[in-house]
Amino acid sequence: MTLFFYGPNTYALRQQLGQMVAAYQQKTGSDFGLERIDGAAAKATELLAALRAAPFLASSRLVVVEGAAANKAVGAKLGEMLGAVPESTVAVFVERQVDQRTVAFRELNKADKVVRFEPLSGPKLTMWVRAEIGRLGSTAEAAAVRELVGIAGEDQWRLSEEINKLVNYAPEVTVESVRELVAPSTERSIFDLVEAMTAGRTAEALRAYRVLLMHKESDIYVLTMIQWQLRNLLLAKSAPPAMSPTDLAKEVGISPYAAGKMAAAQGRISEGALREAYRAAATCEFDIKTGRIKSEAAVEQLIYRVATGARG
Repeated sequence: MTLFFYGPNTYALRQQLGQMVAAYQQKTGSDFGLERIDGAAAKATELLAALRAAPFLASSRLVVVEGAAANKAVGAKLGEMLGAVPESTVAVFVERQVDQRTVAFRELNKADKVVRFEPLSGPKLTMWVRAEIGRLGSTAEAAAVRELVGIAGEDQWRLSEEINKLVNYAPEVTVESVRELVAPSTERSIFDLVEAMTAGRTAEALRAYRVLLMHKESDIYVLTMIQWQLRNLLLAKSAPPAMSPTDLAKEVGISPYAAGKMAAAQGRISEGALREAYRAAATCEFDIKTGRIKSEAAVEQLIYRVATGARG
C-alpha cells in the first residue's frame, strides 16, 4: 500500500505519522521492518531498491520517505516507485511544501491514499483544544478555550505546548490561568496594536508597540504586519454586509477566526480614515527605505498619526 501525506498542518501530519509508526511497532513487536529515508538526498536507484525490498526479520515493512518531491533525479520516477511497492510493504511519502504543478506531485497523487493536512480553525480547532485537554486528564471552561486560541493563535504546535503547561499548572483550565500563563502570539499582539490604532486609543497603541520592541520584535516586521492588518481591514470594510467570516476568510486568505476579528474591528473606523491609514503606512515604509527617518521612530509616528486620525 502507498500513502501520500502533505499539507501545511505539520502538527496533524506528524501526529498521524507517529500513530502509524507506533501501531506498526506494537503489531510487530519490533522496528526491524521500519525504515526512514531522506528522499531529498537519496539516489533514484537506491530509493527504488529500498521500496522493492522484501521484509527481513519481520513479516512486513513500513517505509517512510520524506522530501522526495524536491529531488529532481527522483521526481519523474515516483510513479514507477509507487507501482514497485510489494504487498508486504506500506510506503508513506511525506511532503510539507510541494508545488502541485510539478510532475512529482502528479505522480505522488497516484498513491493508494492521499491525505492533505489543512490547518484547523474555528469550531474544529476549539473541539481539538477541548479534546486535547481532556486527553491529558483535565477540563476547561468554554471561555478558557476561546481565550487560549485568541491569545496563543491557531498554531497547533504552540497550542499543544500551552495546553501541557496549563494542565500541569491546575486540574482545570480557566480564563484566569490562561491569562496568567500564556503570552500573546506576535500576530495577536500586532492585531491588538492595530485595533487600538484604528479605534483612536493612542496611548494603548504606543504602549503595545513598545512592548513588542521590548520583546525584540523587529520594527520593520511590525510595520509589515501593520500594513497586512490594515489591508485586511480594508477588504473587510469593502465586503458585502451579509458576507460571513468564513466567506471573508476565503476571499482574503486568512483564517475564519482572524476574519471574524477583522469584521468586528472594521466597524470602529471610517473607510476614509482606514484608506488614509493604509497610505500612511506605505509612506512610512518609503521614508524608512530612503533613509529619511529611522525605522523605530517612523513606526511610532505612524501609530500616533493613524490613532489621531481615527478619532476624527
